[in-house]
Amino acid sequence: MGTVLVFPLYVFRDEIVWTSLGWNFAGVLINLLQIVILILYRRPLVLKGIEKQIYTSVFNALNPRTFVKIFKLAKLEEYIDNTILIRKNDPVGSLYLIIDGNVEVMLEDNTERIISSNIFIGEQAFITGETASATVRILSDRATLLKWDSRTLQDFLDKDAELSNTFDLILTTDIIGKLRRMGS
Repeated sequence: MGTVLVFPLYVFRDEIVWTSLGWNFAGVLINLLQIVILILYRRPLVLKGIEKQIYTSVFNALNPRTFVKIFKLAKLEEYIDNTILIRKNDPVGSLYLIIDGNVEVMLEDNTERIISSNIFIGEQAFITGETASATVRILSDRATLLKWDSRTLQDFLDKDAELSNTFDLILTTDIIGKLRRMGS
């Protein structure tokens, strides 16, 4: 505000001081731009449709803006019955989240488990970097999954330790839920 009040001093002098006037004008523009950026960043973010569904059911530990960034890294993909997503002992290059449909997991002891919406696939390999511990295939006629490239997602998470820890918490919560269901 003070810079704006100084403008008349530069303009109404006997000789206009263009250099000072120019620098003050540049400062005012930069400050106005920063104000606009702050207003845009702090306005409420409204999630709709599938983004809202996924955020409220899985990613509510994150703030909505961070979730949108993670969501944009993923691809929403459709799969048909019997599609193999992951083979036991193979490297896992993707992390999946089931949005709709049923998926069969064939465990090491040949036990079959059926999992569905809001469950991650490939999370153990994502966390540990090891090969797949189970074979995973689509069990329903159609299934919709959110798919992240593991390397791209890991690179994104590595930029922010707090975000990485929160994402690990989300995956760990998913794993604990699976273990509880297996025990019952």
